[in-house]
Amino acid sequence: MKRREGYERQMPANEQKRLGVPIFAYQRGGWAFIEPASQCAIAVTLVVTLCIPVFPLPSNGSEIPFESSRAFGLILVRVEVNGRPAVLIVDSGSSQTIISSELGDVATRALRENGVYGHKGSGLTGAGVFKTATLRVGAITWRDHRVIVMDMHELSKSLEQEIDGLLGMDFLSEFGLVVIDSKHHKLILSP
Repeated sequence: MKRREGYERQMPANEQKRLGVPIFAYQRGGWAFIEPASQCAIAVTLVVTLCIPVFPLPSNGSEIPFESSRAFGLILVRVEVNGRPAVLIVDSGSSQTIISSELGDVATRALRENGVYGHKGSGLTGAGVFKTATLRVGAITWRDHRVIVMDMHELSKSLEQEIDGLLGMDFLSEFGLVVIDSKHHKLILSP
């Protein structure tokens, strides 16, 4: 057998039978023999990497189509709030779901007089009141949950389209897996 420096190693016949086919890998100093335990680890890693999908999705997940806003590319979903159609921004930076004063049936004046002022989370600031609302997002109905009602006019104006609120982490955290499939424009929610 022709021997190349650092590439092949002569093994006694009994060691070759015990170890099986020798596997070599290139390292900084040249080629080296990989021990059987490492060979097993490499084989397991390859099988796992090549045979298991990166994001296995349960078949009982709900797919909600979304569109991107004209300004800033925000994720917008069409939902129903208390039976009325609405467009909400999916906002994982907002701890609370927020709906417009029109959907929450709260006058803007009442918001200014009785509202609490917030300035954390998504960056949306202003006066809001807590109310309960039922949201229907795709096939998912989220009944009688506590939301914040705020004036959304300034946000709609800055985004140059009608926005009825934010779908926050209080909703998203109800699911074990949330996937944003930007290629197919789908929000996938799985228990």
